[in-house]
Amino acid sequence: MARQIDAAANGQKHGQRHSWRELGWIFVTYLKDYCANCTLAGFSYIANSRLHPTERIFWLICVVLSAMGCYYLIADYQRSFPIRAVSIVYESLPPFSNWKFPTVSVCEVVYKYDLGPEVEDYVRSLGGDVDGDYNFDVETHVSFILFPHQYHEGTIKSHCQTPENCDECATCPKSDYRQLLTRFGANCSDVFIQCKLSHREFDCCQYFLPLITPFGRCYMLNSLQNNIRGSEHWLPNSLEPGTETALMELLTHRPVQVNLLNEEDIPHTALAAVGVSVTDPGQHKTFQFHMELMKNDLDVHEIEPKARNCYFPEEVLPFSVYKAYSFSTCITDCTRQFQMKMCGCTPYMMNPFADPRYPDCDLAGFNCLESHFMVKPDAKLLLGKSNGKTNCECLPSCNEGDIRAIYESVSDFNRSSTARNITLSMPALPTDRYRRMALRTRLDVVVSTGGMLGLLLGASILSGIEFIYYFTVRALNNVLQARSHRA
Repeated sequence: MARQIDAAANGQKHGQRHSWRELGWIFVTYLKDYCANCTLAGFSYIANSRLHPTERIFWLICVVLSAMGCYYLIADYQRSFPIRAVSIVYESLPPFSNWKFPTVSVCEVVYKYDLGPEVEDYVRSLGGDVDGDYNFDVETHVSFILFPHQYHEGTIKSHCQTPENCDECATCPKSDYRQLLTRFGANCSDVFIQCKLSHREFDCCQYFLPLITPFGRCYMLNSLQNNIRGSEHWLPNSLEPGTETALMELLTHRPVQVNLLNEEDIPHTALAAVGVSVTDPGQHKTFQFHMELMKNDLDVHEIEPKARNCYFPEEVLPFSVYKAYSFSTCITDCTRQFQMKMCGCTPYMMNPFADPRYPDCDLAGFNCLESHFMVKPDAKLLLGKSNGKTNCECLPSCNEGDIRAIYESVSDFNRSSTARNITLSMPALPTDRYRRMALRTRLDVVVSTGGMLGLLLGASILSGIEFIYYFTVRALNNVLQARSHRA
């Protein structure tokens, strides 16, 4: 009985081998038929059994060498695509063409540690120092919360130590720092007195909108982070060179830092700013700048960001909390990601819209960040690859123009006034701009790849369809015909 079972099993295995062998021969037959009739150059000679073997070997070698050459050229083309996808040229603007005034940020700063009576009363309500006097250490911490640009390494640890044997001494606020900014931060009417563009006055608080930034609370004019082009809060900033001047005048109640930015940028403590600071009462400064815009061809949008080496403002990263991409927002997003990884929280100034994915740090969280030197990290350390902690692969913005400082005047003082006066001007209108052009679009890739296949193998789209046809439609048709003949 066992012998019969073994014999049946061996017969079954033999049948399977026989069926696999038949399928193999059928495939070889189809392959030979395809090579004999396909449109690819050289394959018909290889499959022609009437030719001498040396001729068939010669054509086989030719086809293999051509296929290897085609593979090498296509691979080299794909490797060189990222560094040759776009080109940036410098071109002249048409004469008398309109130009746009850049985005302006106005950020409140501290003048001689004067936080105002409301903040001082709040600090007094927390308690005094060891001697019962005003606690300046707590005030320094509150000042950092309201004005993050003041932070220096070790500030939190040195000013928030709990005094020994002093139950009534003031202690640093332990949480709700975002609410402190809302409570004591200056609103728009507290900051601005008057705003003019090209000698025409406009409503400051209609167009300067608040935004929490790594620098602190700022008011942004025509920023994509808290505004939309064409909205009622977007100041028409297109100027005609024949009738309008590139001049903005700002009059403020409080000391401010004024920066010039691209539409998608934000003020950042880790990046060099193009702007001017006006702090003393009655102070007046004139800041002159030069600006050259970036123009992108429509085909540039079709190229992958790594190939064009930039992101457009609408290409916001998945983990970002901002409404538009820029290099400065990418640095902020990267910093926040590392802060979350190390301490499980992030300072409120790194999360302007209170995204619930990233909880605000309390005092313990700030102490954790300070121990890792990540409260206000240097951008060079974030971008470096040797720090062993993080690596921010931040690309520039595709719309990023070039704004350069030319001149900053010596301060003038009006002793009869307490207002701060800032004049932003561009003495010479731009005559040139940068232009990013697409050298290789998707259509160029298809054409170049098809050209290489056609040159070396004589292939085309129809050749690919033909290959699929031989091993699907034609094979099925042959099977059906064989069954009909047997029937």
